[in-house]
Amino acid sequence: MERKYKNFDNLSKALDSKNTEVVLEYLTDNCIFQAGNTPAVQGKEAIKNIFDQFYLAVKSITHEITDIFESGDSVIQRGTVTYTRLDGSTLKVPVCDVLKISDNKIAEYYIYIDWSELF
Repeated sequence: MERKYKNFDNLSKALDSKNTEVVLEYLTDNCIFQAGNTPAVQGKEAIKNIFDQFYLAVKSITHEITDIFESGDSVIQRGTVTYTRLDGSTLKVPVCDVLKISDNKIAEYYIYIDWSELF
C-alpha cells in the first residue's frame, strides 16, 4: 500500500537538527502539542517556546525510526531516541509519535516517551 504522508519521514531529522524554525514548518498554526506527561499546548508560539527551552537543555538528539504506520489522516512513528545531556552522558529511550494531519501539516502532535531519567 502506498503511503500518503511520506513528507513527514524527515520530521525526526528536523527534530535532531535542534532548529525550532525547521520543526515549526511541519505544523499548522493552531497545532496541539503534547510531549510525555507535560500539559498540552496549542499554537506555534507556545510550541516554539517548548522546543527552544528543551533544545537548550540537551546537547544533541538522535532519532532512529523503526516503524511508520498510517491510518486515515494519522501517522504513527515508532523508534528510539538518544539524548546526549549537557554533561556528555547519554540516555536512549523508546518513543512513539502520533501525528494527526490536516492540509498536509501536523494539526495534533503527541509524543509518547518516558523522560523521567533525562534530567
